Amino acid sequence: MATERRRRGHRRRDKPNRAPKPPRRAVPAATTSVDDVPDHLLEDILLLLGPSSACLFRAAYSCKRWRRVVTGAGFLSSFRERHGVRHHVAGHYHTVDTYYGPSALPGGKISVFVPSSSLAGVDSRWFSLDFLPESDDDSSWELADSRSGLLLLSKKKRTRTNHAGERRFFTDLIVCEPLTRRYQGILCPADLSEYQCLGVFLLDGDGIGSGGGVSMSNFKVLCALYDRCRWHNLHLGAPLACVFSSGSDGGGWRLPKSAVADDIQLPGRFNAMSFVGRANGCLYWGIEDDEDGAMLVLEENTMEFSLLTFPESIRESYHKRTFRIIAGDDGATRVLRVIGNDLKVFMELADNASEWVLEKLVRLPEATRGLPGHEERYFQQNEAMVVAASAAYVLLTPSVEKTCLFSIELETMRVERHLERNKYPGVAYAYELPLLRAADTSY
Repeated sequence: MATERRRRGHRRRDKPNRAPKPPRRAVPAATTSVDDVPDHLLEDILLLLGPSSACLFRAAYSCKRWRRVVTGAGFLSSFRERHGVRHHVAGHYHTVDTYYGPSALPGGKISVFVPSSSLAGVDSRWFSLDFLPESDDDSSWELADSRSGLLLLSKKKRTRTNHAGERRFFTDLIVCEPLTRRYQGILCPADLSEYQCLGVFLLDGDGIGSGGGVSMSNFKVLCALYDRCRWHNLHLGAPLACVFSSGSDGGGWRLPKSAVADDIQLPGRFNAMSFVGRANGCLYWGIEDDEDGAMLVLEENTMEFSLLTFPESIRESYHKRTFRIIAGDDGATRVLRVIGNDLKVFMELADNASEWVLEKLVRLPEATRGLPGHEERYFQQNEAMVVAASAAYVLLTPSVEKTCLFSIELETMRVERHLERNKYPGVAYAYELPLLRAADTSY
């Protein structure tokens, strides 16, 4: 009997009276977003943007992750190969040389930014320089150089006679990045303030000329100076160079041992020298009335000065108004010369640095005859003058009418009159999008 009760109790424990289970609800599917796309697929998607680099520019500045992918190793090479893009220049910052045109830019601006065609429609305020600190009452900031996404500016005195090509003493500098609105002031060393300045230039940061890239935390400034007192002779001068390195670890100005050129004697008249170009790691200054036809050269990598003599067919005159040196798109060094109102383009042969060939020629009186505002008298007396030159084009003007600017595309040798860039008779500094270098992704 007891055994039977235990069995019945066991059965009751096995089958208790339970409430019916509610029906199972469907588990909602997990939501996905673009953040779930793995990097390798995101890279494939971003590679489809183009061929305009403006789309890539907008994508890279949308978030840190996309910027990291765009600036990653190999992405830009793949982008260039896919779309056949060789350059990623956002545009040019144009200055005004009062020798050729009006005394100031519209609205008292330091420069005017003219975007490239690939960035049409991009907000120009991204490239404004209105964030820079105001200079003294008797001075203003002037563009001196550009490199990738950085600009270099120097302080100049405000006088009625100054123009962009005037020689000045070494002074304070500013390096800035317009797209992030960051800048760093660089004070002129007290012991160098009495030296006249041949020019200041931006270099990559991780070792001069090493290709280590450039950013606000990683740049160098090279300054070429003129020392008139080295020989204790008013008729002679000497060049020297100093360099500023960014960063708190070892940053600041220094004077390399190789920068003092005791074996080079320059004319005592400082204005006899004019900066005529930069190409393939070298900076060039023409020396007027030099008996040997020599030119001063500063090598960025070694910071050593030397003298160079061009063939007679090229040199004739090293004045910057008729002579410029540029680096072509193909990497070859080229000389632009105006001789008898002919624009001549000479190219240095790669296998023979001492041999130059005439690559292209444009007869300016005939080539400009159909341009608006052209007059026959423009080229009847004096030679045309070179206002500015780059790898893409050269800006010229007749000497008798210095405000009649026209440009020539160096690839096609086509002459243009009514272009936005032709409105500003001064140096144009190319501005490359910062995302198209190994950039700092912390901002």
